[in-house]
Amino acid sequence: MFGRLGKDAGSLLGVEITPPFIRLVRLHRHRGRYSVQAWALEPLPAAAMRNGWIADPEQVGAALLQAVRRSAGQVRRAAVALPGGLVIEKLLSMPANVDDAAIVERLPVDCGQFVPFALEDAAIDFQVVGPDPDEPQHQQVVVAACQLALLDVLQASLESAGMCACVVEPDSHALRRAVQYEGVLLQVEADALVFHEWGAGPVSLRREVRMSNQGDFVQSLATAVDNYLLSRPGTALPEQLLLAGAATADPRLLVQLQQRLGLEMHHANPFKHLALAPGLQSRPSLAQAPCLTVACGLAMREDDRCLA
Repeated sequence: MFGRLGKDAGSLLGVEITPPFIRLVRLHRHRGRYSVQAWALEPLPAAAMRNGWIADPEQVGAALLQAVRRSAGQVRRAAVALPGGLVIEKLLSMPANVDDAAIVERLPVDCGQFVPFALEDAAIDFQVVGPDPDEPQHQQVVVAACQLALLDVLQASLESAGMCACVVEPDSHALRRAVQYEGVLLQVEADALVFHEWGAGPVSLRREVRMSNQGDFVQSLATAVDNYLLSRPGTALPEQLLLAGAATADPRLLVQLQQRLGLEMHHANPFKHLALAPGLQSRPSLAQAPCLTVACGLAMREDDRCLA
């Protein structure tokens, strides 16, 4: 059920389950172009989630069902994001003549070096991303692993809403697909700030900082961003920062952060260049779009089969 990473792929619901909302996006792809069919932000009960993931599949399933009823029509096939902090990703170099079957045989040995839990409790997947620039006779392979228990509660939640997951991928992959951006993106949620930094490689740099509801939230964010940028010795300051996530809905946040940091900042808006489906009144607002960025990136996947 752990979907292959990085396949841009056909008409799936993009679903992100991150407090305080379920975020759902439905797109339609025609001749390589996407149109917005529907979206939804459905509140999640506080008790439904714990430590950033599903604690009560029935409550999550009920909220998901409400979102689907309001926006998804008859579509029940989903691409779902797994918070990147719950996924271990590693870029490996393997001989170029090793095919998929041989990679599968190698994975238990290779993953045993960096997966900190029993392999029988792990869901593992991989993607060959191309030649290794440092080893002419080798290829680069991205390997991802998570605990099977995370997928079990996800599957239970989806089944209670009459859905199935065709793709499960780390949220950073969906973010990158949605914004088509190389640089630093700040994913600002109610209780966490996540830094995503993309360069030429297939695996992003990711760092999460837990945030408190106490005190000056903007100042806490500014301090966290300063600390992150200062932790990159020898790296030039980015020309701009992108903002995504539920906590960016307040338009004052961007202005206040920009003033305190002295850096150019923009909201991520994956819907900016997408057409609207006939009958749809408007695209997600500037306040809604950053919250829906991951779900939009997931909906840009294409996959004709559901994984068992």
